[in-house]
Amino acid sequence: MTDDVDEGDRDDGDGVPDSDPRHIDPAGDLADLVESGEFDIALDDDQDAEDLAEFVRRAEAGEFDADPALEATVRMARALLEDDVEDES
Repeated sequence: MTDDVDEGDRDDGDGVPDSDPRHIDPAGDLADLVESGEFDIALDDDQDAEDLAEFVRRAEAGEFDADPALEATVRMARALLEDDVEDES
């Protein structure tokens, strides 16, 4: 398949983060909302906070391939754990 755009016509600039598909980060956006408290989420009674903390430790230790989605998931997990600790106080 050929590309209809001439190489000289391409704009390789940074683009506009809110509209440039190279900068769309839905997982990061969701993590921002969780961290800010916009989403009122918490661990369920049958969920183990220690399992979630173990996931965060393993991710921070580099046991998983790092990508933006993993980073966002770790951020959300940290926020859940912080809320869980606050709820226990």
